[in-house]
Amino acid sequence: MMRLQQSTFYKYGKIVLLFYLLAACCPKVFGQNKQKEIDRLIVQVPMLMRSDAGSAKKQIAIINHLSNQYHYQHGKIESAFFRSWIKYREASTDDCIISIDSALKNIALIEKDSSIVKFYILKGQCYVKKRLFNHAVDHFSMALDIAETNKDHTNKTGALISIGWAYMENAKPLEAINFFNEVLRLNPQKKYQNRATVLCNIASCYNLLKHYQYAEKYALQGIRTAKELNSVMDLANGLNILARSYYHRNQFPKAKLYLHEASIARAKIADPAMLASDYLELADVYNKSEMPVAGIEYARKAELIAQKNKIELKLENAYTILSKLYSKTGDYKRAASYYEKLISLRKENENEDYVKALAELQVKYDSEKKASENLKLKEENLENRLNISIKQRWLIILIASLSVFISSSIYFYFYIQNKYKSQNAVQRFLEEKNKAVAILETEENERRRISGDLHDGVGQTLAAASLQLKKAKNDIAQLQKLDDLIDQAANEVRMLSHEMTPEMVLHFGLVKAMEQVIDRLNDVQNFTVFKFFKHIEFDDVNQVRAVVVYRSFQELTNNILKHAKAKNVGVHLNMSDDEILLIIEDDGIGYDKNEIKLGLGLQNLESRIRIFNGHLEVDSTIGKGTTTILRFSY
Repeated sequence: MMRLQQSTFYKYGKIVLLFYLLAACCPKVFGQNKQKEIDRLIVQVPMLMRSDAGSAKKQIAIINHLSNQYHYQHGKIESAFFRSWIKYREASTDDCIISIDSALKNIALIEKDSSIVKFYILKGQCYVKKRLFNHAVDHFSMALDIAETNKDHTNKTGALISIGWAYMENAKPLEAINFFNEVLRLNPQKKYQNRATVLCNIASCYNLLKHYQYAEKYALQGIRTAKELNSVMDLANGLNILARSYYHRNQFPKAKLYLHEASIARAKIADPAMLASDYLELADVYNKSEMPVAGIEYARKAELIAQKNKIELKLENAYTILSKLYSKTGDYKRAASYYEKLISLRKENENEDYVKALAELQVKYDSEKKASENLKLKEENLENRLNISIKQRWLIILIASLSVFISSSIYFYFYIQNKYKSQNAVQRFLEEKNKAVAILETEENERRRISGDLHDGVGQTLAAASLQLKKAKNDIAQLQKLDDLIDQAANEVRMLSHEMTPEMVLHFGLVKAMEQVIDRLNDVQNFTVFKFFKHIEFDDVNQVRAVVVYRSFQELTNNILKHAKAKNVGVHLNMSDDEILLIIEDDGIGYDKNEIKLGLGLQNLESRIRIFNGHLEVDSTIGKGTTTILRFSY
């Protein structure tokens, strides 16, 4: 009987023990399954943000609820990031920064989570919107370092895209393109989720460089990729950039069409910053189409969106275009008010300390204002009781009127004085420019005269001497040497004559003249190979300006042959209806710009081209060659 009881006890004891083990393990297994489900929901959010903002918000709420319920720390951190991202798109940049800082400070173990990289990237994007590019690049670089340390490929490419975007918004498109191309190199697959974003950003950079055909090419690729990936956000960006490439080429009907399509897509995904961009682009198109009233309608929409969401960058652009449009309609009062708003906004963005001090003063002013209002109420009551005479009130009005009159008089006095000074400065500048152009034309005419004298005088004399020597019969060898020397002298005179006056420029144009020089450089020496790339949209160039560009080109190629020790030289000439762009790149020894200043030749070149609205930029690195950019604006 005892054995039976013991056997029964052991039997049921094993069952109870097994039951407790299963009870202990099931929650753990169940929790792991829930974590996988939350991770799956997290991965879907970025694509939903690109196509359906409402669905994305619902999914973020589900992630947050499940993460709190099952104590999943990574899910909590991701949901906090997504909430900050929503604020970045729909609220002000300051609200987004506050949300990010709160998450970084208050969420436990966030510094050990891989998602911390995304917080730094998003904070950097906020600083780009605020035009604080140094702060932005600092945060992007921090994110890049963390991603590389953790071998986090996805966030590394996200940081690279953001750095490129910062350079693009800071008007440095060449640097931006380098970062975007690096992202495409690291992610060659066609279904890479940010491929459309990168292609559209490259297109935007080419718009900044005024290479509109390249911009159109990359924008179309970005639009096609966005449709394949069902990314409404990237589709809207691509349509906007494509429209920009058209209106810069004065193809306004196409520009309006694509901008309207872009604004419809922006409204779908509830992206206020980019919707404001589309409205600003439409306003600019109507401005160029001489339809300022229609342009004002879209610019005002952009202004309201920027004010509501506190997007400083778009607000600045809105003020700029509105001041132009109101000027065109003849409403100079409103144009002046928007210009004053623009100046005020720029000062605020350039000086953060000033903004903080102004905010503190505003608080003090509000406090004093309330106290003043209370005091005023008491005074009014006292006045009612004491029956202060109406004459005192009229006296106050009279003093105020006089103050306004005096202030207005002072303002208009200084306004007229400044306008007069500005007109005089412009007049002096034009006179100096005309003198400089006249001097340059005189120099070129003198060079032509000397060239003609050399060719017609000395050259013909040498030719006649050569003919006479050939008729002589005695001492043939000696005469042959003399004949060779005379031929050599004649060739040198001919070359000097061509150098003195660029006949090819005058008779056949700048492009043909540069092609002839490059062919001659490749023929006479074998060490350095010159390649010529041209993009000509407009070739009706003033002869004096063409000669200046040609002389600049000669100076730069001579410098490369003398100093660079380059094997390959690329010469890029872009001519449009508003500027001439000459870019010369070599793979020579380079130099340190901080240690070596511009030589005398380049200094003279810079002072000469400045007369023709020319600008010289030189970028050189030791061992990596030199890039020189000459830009002539009309």
